[in-house]
Amino acid sequence: MTSLISIGLCIIFGIGSGIIISGGVIAFISLVGLIPIISMRTHTQKHSMAFGNAVILGAIAGSMLSIWPIVIPVPNIVIIIIGLSFGIFTGALIVSLTEILDFIPILDRRIKIKKGISLLVYAIAAGKMVGALYYWLYPEIIKMILSE
Repeated sequence: MTSLISIGLCIIFGIGSGIIISGGVIAFISLVGLIPIISMRTHTQKHSMAFGNAVILGAIAGSMLSIWPIVIPVPNIVIIIIGLSFGIFTGALIVSLTEILDFIPILDRRIKIKKGISLLVYAIAAGKMVGALYYWLYPEIIKMILSE
């Protein structure tokens, strides 16, 4: 009987915390204004509702896949396209966050850069890319070296 109660409590707490976390993520994306910024930059404002639905469906699918891992055999090109899509979304989220927080003008005032702001933005993006590649590839490189 106690194990049934503990299992039930775990289910209730798990579902409750998932709802809270996903609500927070969606609220953050809404606060940052990611969907309107993307639709404005790509001149596709008439499809902004579809963008929002895609983000919500992606959050639901991601949550479900983290609970129930489903293995679907797909070619490597599909995995590359999905990975690029995740990277583009993350980059868009970061760029919209820096735009909302006025990061570049604040940085400009602090370090008094007169020329080269675009180079600074490219350097930040390149640093993010190198960091992500290091994070994802370094363990695989170590495994390849150790397996030889």
